[in-house]
Amino acid sequence: MGHGGPVKDLVVSPNDQLLASVSFDYSVVLWDTQSFQESHRLLGHDASVVTAAFSPNGRFLATGGDDFYTLIWDMNGIWGSEDPSPAAKFLHKGKIANITFSADSKLMASASWDGYIRVWSLEDMSLIAELAGHQGPVNAVQFLNDNTQLLSAGRDGHIRLWDLKEKRNTRSLVRNGWGVNVMHVDEKLRFIAYGTADGAMKIQSLDENDVSVTMASGKDPVLSIQYHPIFQKLAFGTAGGRVVIADMASSSVQNDFHITDGPVWGLTLFDNAEKLAVAGLDDFFTTLPVGISADDIEVEIPANRRFHPKLATMDNGARQFARKCSVCHSLEPNYKRRAGPTLYGIFGRKAGTAEGYAYSEALRNSNLIWDEITISHLFDHGPDVV
Repeated sequence: MGHGGPVKDLVVSPNDQLLASVSFDYSVVLWDTQSFQESHRLLGHDASVVTAAFSPNGRFLATGGDDFYTLIWDMNGIWGSEDPSPAAKFLHKGKIANITFSADSKLMASASWDGYIRVWSLEDMSLIAELAGHQGPVNAVQFLNDNTQLLSAGRDGHIRLWDLKEKRNTRSLVRNGWGVNVMHVDEKLRFIAYGTADGAMKIQSLDENDVSVTMASGKDPVLSIQYHPIFQKLAFGTAGGRVVIADMASSSVQNDFHITDGPVWGLTLFDNAEKLAVAGLDDFFTTLPVGISADDIEVEIPANRRFHPKLATMDNGARQFARKCSVCHSLEPNYKRRAGPTLYGIFGRKAGTAEGYAYSEALRNSNLIWDEITISHLFDHGPDVV
């Protein structure tokens, strides 16, 4: 079945056997990387899921969303369960932008658009530090130096170094004029890789902060990054559908191509860094060989992308539904795993009763009946009132 909305992030398990995809449809799907058959579907978020990470020991999967929560999934509890539940839920006051684990899998850090970084213990599932210093949203975070330090990147253009023992920002390693959207650090090769809101893909020395190289640049913001430390491959994805792959052993660009019509929100290297999975506006992700020639790539521009309709052939009502509502709702009996329930047969239907959709308890217990008046009230006053 897969997803019912745009795919926002992709991550591969440490043993390379599972790929997790997270989506606008509120779900997390686990895939077998050999067959690409769906293994499990995890439900627990109340809004779009935008980021994910596996712990280095493979025990935990963390997912973060627009509902301000990071959910911790214990992989040991997922196998054999038809309806897995998260082992823990960690809350921020804004969207979760990025998640990272410590090398020993004992700590997890979350970066949020509320301006804070929070560090959590996975031994007792408790908050152990809250770090503030960025001017605005924090977009990325990573542990350093045996978990004694942390790096974070933000919309303020800074990549900041934190002392976790003292819980304070010691200095800024990068002061970029534009926001830093994504970041990764390799302590062995001693570099920071980051992508910016103005389209730059940069590499900077971890030790000499005035030494940096622009690997590639463009007009579209850089939205995704992934690094394979064993094979030293680095991949960037942009809002314009571009992917740039660099070989960090030789500090050179290996490939540069356009893969999709729209943003590359998520990408991940797998199968010994010989394959790349790319995700964006569509309900699916694409896999391709890392070494493929740019001339051999067929750009994915689906003719039937439901929210990019052929406007000339549609009346206004159908056009508005396709462009706005179809991302979350279906007009067929099957809700198609969208973020919201199907609107098929909605008039006269009791709220919270559409078959197959996972409603909240409040809606399941509601006595609301959908008709012209209640639907009008929903649009006029919002779901919190209706």
